Amino acid sequence: MKGFDLGRLRWRLLIGNLLVAGAGAFVVVVAVSLAAPQAFDNAMGNGNMVGMGGMMSATVSTAFGAAVGSALLLGLVAAGLVAVVVALVISARLARPISALAEASGRIAAGHYDQRVQGGGGELGQLANSFNAMAASLEATERRRRELIGDIAHELRTPIASLSGYLEGLEDDIFKPGPDTWRVLGDSTARLARLVDDLSDLWRAEAHEIALVPEDLDGPTVLADAVERHRGAAVGRSIELGVGDAVPVRLRADRARLTQVLDNLVGNALRYTPEGGAVRLALASHDGIAAITVSDTGPGLSPDQLGRVFERFYRADPSRSREAGGSGLGLAIARALTEAMGGRIWATSAGLGHGATFGLELPRAS
Repeated sequence: MKGFDLGRLRWRLLIGNLLVAGAGAFVVVVAVSLAAPQAFDNAMGNGNMVGMGGMMSATVSTAFGAAVGSALLLGLVAAGLVAVVVALVISARLARPISALAEASGRIAAGHYDQRVQGGGGELGQLANSFNAMAASLEATERRRRELIGDIAHELRTPIASLSGYLEGLEDDIFKPGPDTWRVLGDSTARLARLVDDLSDLWRAEAHEIALVPEDLDGPTVLADAVERHRGAAVGRSIELGVGDAVPVRLRADRARLTQVLDNLVGNALRYTPEGGAVRLALASHDGIAAITVSDTGPGLSPDQLGRVFERFYRADPSRSREAGGSGLGLAIARALTEAMGGRIWATSAGLGHGATFGLELPRAS
């Protein structure tokens, strides 16, 4: 049990309760001392007594005053003891959840993010619930941080190992310099550079460090340009790429960043769509919002995949995505950039084998 410390909430509450009880007792004593004799005299009619009657009345009044004083003293002692006991119980009850919060916050500050406190009703219950929500958020953030470190290490390991192996082979004359060797070294270096660039873009977008230049853009033109940029990749794999329904609407966005987002979405759709499939872009408008969708006939997404598809380094098909050169950060970057432009990005799918649709909503131009 911790010692007596006036700085602790429990003892401060106790002292506060006792001061209130003491102030009330003082008022009672003063009030009784002033009012009781006069009330007694009025009740006895002592004001009309003279001679022996007056002397007896004075004696009775003195005795009454002494009796009242003794009764007050005994009452105050009893009330004081009861007040101390009740104040101890109340202060301990009130201070217990606050002390639990203080101890739990100290453990969280030390890195133990699994700490939780018992909730309840009233303001203290709301405080406990808010604390638990904060702790859960910190725990999730710490888990994602550790996963991010592991994912980055995993992504760096392969190209670095490739570079190291080829450099050692060149040094030991196992490999001879030639086009194939330079191609492998160039691919590994490009993959490292792409990963670093993607991480930089993601950090800057999430930290709101990207300077945006919003402008009014013609929606159908934005979609047509995106199709043209990816037409070569689509034709090479016999994928039908085009624009479906596109209402004539202007939207407000940063041209370069919107291009980056659409390139991520369209490129991702082409990557997962099999040969002979289709990728379709569309544009709709409602409630002051311009909504762009990119639909594909790829393998689709399960409910679990839909919940994680925008996470850093998440891949619905890890081996396929890695072979295609993706870093696993494209959709995370797309979400961060869309939100930075005041929009929202989402994904939906009817299930595995039924394709997927990715959409982003941006403000319409005024």
